[in-house]
Order: sequence, then C-alpha cells, then structure tokens
Amino acid sequence: MAKNSNSSSEDLYKLLLDDIRIADDKRFKVDKSVEKIRNTIIKGFEEQVFFETEGLGDPVSYKRAAEKSIMYYVSTGDVPKVLSLIEHLDPSENFYKPGEFNDVGEVSENPLLQALSMFVSGITLYTRAALDGGLPDHIAYSLSDNYIKYGLMVTDISKLNHLQSCALYDFTYQVSNYKYRSCGLYVKKCCEYIYRHLHNKITLSDLASITGKSEGYISKIFEQELSLRPTVFIRDTKIEYAAHALEITDISVAALSDLLSFPSTSAFIKYFKDKYKVTPLEYKNLHFNNKKTAAPDIF
Repeated sequence: MAKNSNSSSEDLYKLLLDDIRIADDKRFKVDKSVEKIRNTIIKGFEEQVFFETEGLGDPVSYKRAAEKSIMYYVSTGDVPKVLSLIEHLDPSENFYKPGEFNDVGEVSENPLLQALSMFVSGITLYTRAALDGGLPDHIAYSLSDNYIKYGLMVTDISKLNHLQSCALYDFTYQVSNYKYRSCGLYVKKCCEYIYRHLHNKITLSDLASITGKSEGYISKIFEQELSLRPTVFIRDTKIEYAAHALEITDISVAALSDLLSFPSTSAFIKYFKDKYKVTPLEYKNLHFNNKKTAAPDIF
C-alpha cells in the first residue's frame, strides 16, 4: 500500500495540492528536446501561482496549508480524498520527527514522547474539524477520548503512524455518516461523485448516468433527502471548496472560477457573495493575506 520513498512527506503535500493544479491536456505532446525545461517551468509556475513565496523562494507555511487541507477534508466528510491521502503515506517513516520540509515542531528530545505529543495534537485537530463539520459533540469527543486513551498506550512509533491514519479515516467517516444519515444509496453515491469531480462541469445527466436512474428521479430524491436541488448542492459544494482554496493559496479569482468550471467569473462571484456575503477577493483578503503577518492559531 505504502510508497517506498524518502520523500513521502513531499509527495503528500503534492497530493494535497493536486486539487488546485491545472492538469495537462493529454492531447498535447511535448517535444523531447524541451520536455525537461518545460517541466521545470510548470513546476515554478505552480509554486508561484498557488503559493506566495518569500526569501529564496521557499513556500510560505506548507504545514499550515496542508493542515488546513486535511482539516477541510475531515470537516466535509470527504472519505475518498482521505483514503487517497492515507494510500500515499509511508507508515515506515516517522511522521512526527521534526524536519525542515514538514515543519514539525520539536516538543521532546525523546522520539516516542515527541510522537505521542504530535499524535494527540493530530487527534485534537481532527476532533475540531469534525465538530466544524457538524458531528455532534458526544460522537466527536467520544472518538477523541478513546483514540487518545489507547494511543497513549502505544510504545511503537510505526504502530502510532498506523493509528494516526485510522483516526484520520474514522473522524472523516463519522462526519460523512452523520451528514448523510438520512440519505439513501443513490444520493450518497451522487454526493461522493460530486466531491471527486469538483473541477469538472457536473450535470444532472452525469448523476443519472452513474446511478442508472432518470434525471427526474435524482432531482426528486435530492429534494426529499437533502432539501436541495442537485444543481444547488453541486454549486454550494464548489463554492465551499473555493473558500477553502482562497484561504490557503494565492490563486486568482478568475483562475479559481475556471478551475471549478463555473460558466463565468461573474457568475462565480455572484454565487460566492450570495453564500458568504463578501466577494471572493474580499474573502481572500480577510483569510489569506492576514496569515502573512500572524502566526497560525491551530488550537
């Protein structure tokens, strides 16, 4: 399952950023003579577009951006995304070791105490994200208490790595399970499809196709089970993701609109303002630019 690589932490960050990258059109073939140069250009482009840089070009707060992404996936109950993240983790690597790239702080010179402290911090973040996602207090805190109680008994860092992945999955699953507790199989399948295809134009026809049901039937059960038309659910889910992207990246409003396949930038701005009462640019100025001068408050 795990990748055998010394750069699995870097791979994880790349995976987290896949959601806000522009994929190559596979129909375009790069000539071999310039392929290496072009790859370097694209890498630099992605870093400059999606992360503000300072100093010698080091990305600002990879840890904070990755942390916010993971918490977003927990709070939205995005089980497929979390499973994908876990699949790319190498449990043989010490997740909790202080390092330059992953920016893990050192709280103890003892490796096990360091790991246990970081494990508890992770559980705390998952708990808060789950609560933000609407999971009732008694469920979130019960899961948190038990993970901390039995996690503190673990004396092997590799096992603690595995347990951290279990916690990430369990909190995300509980949010998803509670969020769609009154939904049947077809609505759940549609919602999962929507989360996995936020960058595409998603139509009612697409949802009918993946379920094998008629468009009229899909519209009917969405309104019955979620009190929303499918088109509204799709739009709101994209807008929520857009807000997340604006918090962690320096992407432009127009680029984000294109990335999420809105019909126009003006339509994107209108829908965003309808939901958050501010324009995307105003939201970005409030939530992203302020992070430059203030230390992130993760607790």
